[in-house]
Amino acid sequence: MIESLFPDTTRREGEEPTEKEMMVAMTDIFVKDNTWSASGKPEKNPGGYIVRGITTYETGKELMEAVDKNLEKSSVRDRISIFYVFDPTPVTEEQMEGGERPPVLFVAGPKVVRDPAPIQRSIISSLALGTVWYNALVPYLLNDKYMKLADEQLALADASMTANLDFLNDLSFPLFASILGIQIAHEVAHAVAAKMNNLDISFPTLVPSLESGLTGAITSLQAPPKDKQALFDFAIAGPLTGILFSVILMFAGMFISSSMDAASFSDLPALPLNLRRQSSLAGGIIDAVNPGLLSVPDAALGTQALSGINIPLHPLTIAGYFGLVIIAINLLPVGRTDGGRISLALFGRSGTQLVSLLTFVSLFIGGVMGSDLLLFFFSYVIFFQSELEIPQQNKVDDMDFSRVLLATATGVLVLLTLIPM
Repeated sequence: MIESLFPDTTRREGEEPTEKEMMVAMTDIFVKDNTWSASGKPEKNPGGYIVRGITTYETGKELMEAVDKNLEKSSVRDRISIFYVFDPTPVTEEQMEGGERPPVLFVAGPKVVRDPAPIQRSIISSLALGTVWYNALVPYLLNDKYMKLADEQLALADASMTANLDFLNDLSFPLFASILGIQIAHEVAHAVAAKMNNLDISFPTLVPSLESGLTGAITSLQAPPKDKQALFDFAIAGPLTGILFSVILMFAGMFISSSMDAASFSDLPALPLNLRRQSSLAGGIIDAVNPGLLSVPDAALGTQALSGINIPLHPLTIAGYFGLVIIAINLLPVGRTDGGRISLALFGRSGTQLVSLLTFVSLFIGGVMGSDLLLFFFSYVIFFQSELEIPQQNKVDDMDFSRVLLATATGVLVLLTLIPM
């Protein structure tokens, strides 16, 4: 069961504590000040040792503060990591009869995080900047005026004459900057939450997508979070900030475009109507400011005709739309995404594994039914982000109820964003 509840990085073969190091830990950390009264010898398990026993501390937080204090003074402080967890081993007959299954201490090796890959991550981020730029160009090319100008310049190039497409870069830069701005706000919020909770995190790696410009960003934990609340706060701070910025940009863009004259409105970039109708929340914002803009005849619903209708929108509105959708997808409870981390804090590893399985099935069905964005995200998580996050030092103490309510409200926002109109 340990193999299924702890990621591979927690169970690095050959880096587990030795028996000698465990004896030192028992003396320096657990026995000292009656921090942990062991009920027997440490039990060897994949990736480390389980130490059963009891503590006089009322909460896991108090226990782990005492453990960390003793660990700092121990000679094995650079050789072990300690976690307070629910018993991950199979239930024994004695436990079944007694009805009790108290938490245990799990002692792993010193390194429980993934190996950094700075070169690969730099390359991936560079590719992501390219796909964001591409995604900022496409809406302008869906405007007949700019597509005609681009075709003219390409015809000049084919005739070996001087061509200039710089006007497309100039036009698309505000959209490019707005999309990146939402992601930057998202990552800054992660960094602030990490600092407030003493979390050590990596520099964000942007992940490319031809469908939306960005799939999101990978910000890895460089050390275990202290508890569920620290993991939750870090995971949810970025998405909530990104959603706020996205909604503000959408409203700002809609109000600006609603006051434009016909000539200026016709110069705006555009997106296919069927794409805009894939989000109830985004569509609702557009309809709130400009009623009827997304309306279509009943006969056209569900037909290919929708894909040929392009709706002019302000660059801020387009950036806000993609920001909302990208963030909502990354809040789905799978892998090491923000949603996966939130789920881990709410449901634990066993619960998250079940929730993730159901989400993966839904993503695959949604992708096969016609959403390239969902299908791409499904593939991305399966191949690169499927493993759950590293464990918290204290996995026993529950989160406060206010955070549960916040997670519920966020889940409603995700559903409103991803359910089509």
